Amino acid sequence: MSDLKEADVRGEIKDDAESIYLVDHPDSTEEIPILDLGPYLRREPGGLEKTAAHLREISTSVGFFYVKDHGISQDLIDRVFHESRRFHALPASTKEEVGSVKIDTFESGYRAVGKERQYSNVNIIGDVKPNLYSAFRVNREGGSGGLSMSDAERAAERNLWPSNLLGFKEVVLDYLGQIEKLGRSFLPLWAASLNLPHDYFEKYFATPHTGLTLLHYPPQKKIGDRQYGIAPHTDNAFMTFLAQANISGLAVRMPSGHWRAVDIIPGTLLVNTGNVMVRWTNGEYLSTKHRVINFNEVDRYSIPVFFGPSGDAVVEVVPTCQGPNRQAKFEPATYLSLRKWYYSD
Repeated sequence: MSDLKEADVRGEIKDDAESIYLVDHPDSTEEIPILDLGPYLRREPGGLEKTAAHLREISTSVGFFYVKDHGISQDLIDRVFHESRRFHALPASTKEEVGSVKIDTFESGYRAVGKERQYSNVNIIGDVKPNLYSAFRVNREGGSGGLSMSDAERAAERNLWPSNLLGFKEVVLDYLGQIEKLGRSFLPLWAASLNLPHDYFEKYFATPHTGLTLLHYPPQKKIGDRQYGIAPHTDNAFMTFLAQANISGLAVRMPSGHWRAVDIIPGTLLVNTGNVMVRWTNGEYLSTKHRVINFNEVDRYSIPVFFGPSGDAVVEVVPTCQGPNRQAKFEPATYLSLRKWYYSD
């Protein structure tokens, strides 16, 4: 499945000094587009079709976009960031009490700065140093990713929660549930963008994969030498919803091949498509490279939620992206098998 690693049709990152310098020093002024969900969510006439057309344009050109009027309250977003700061401010010994546990490819719990596992199929440049972030992860409770019921129940039970943060679990799960609802609302848009029946993707998301990470990046004192908050990579899910606080550091590889520092636009979430989307669309839609360097003097917090199909969903090129003169580039594979490849050592 090595085709996943460099699925971005704009080309590979050359592993040389000049290319790495561009990664570390973003200079692009190309636009990261904004998708307005309001007309679609309000069911305005033509709202679905117009939004789907814009989504298609974005997904074939940039693969990263801001979404506004997404329906998630700013109050809830502010509260989940407050809970993230509360958790990461705990003593190290307390956080280690909820140390990371993994079932199949679904991980929950805490990992300290520099303790993240290094996966060869994740990073897209070589010899990177351990990432400079700490993370607390949870997965969808009540079954995540289409695992068998017994495994799903065990996965839900193995989400680890700090015992001394009153209200923490409730806020985090509320936000995770709201993002899942938002992700599901995108399914008719994706289908329409690909000239498919609007309910085409529903069957693949019976028990979707939704995984949330509370990320904390301490300031990075030195830029370069293949050191990152998160090294350059593409995401492996269907799509990612990222909430950013007020500190920058994310950069995205743009169509020119140069990198763009991502601005923070209040009231929006940042969304990108992942490798699963590349496989479903036969490479037509992008999975865009991105990285984080916290070059600021203060800590940075962000909250990605990864949204994917059920683990047993078979991901194969959709009918409108293949034909007699356009053969499928990717063999059918379950989402769980794709995750196992991506997170293999």
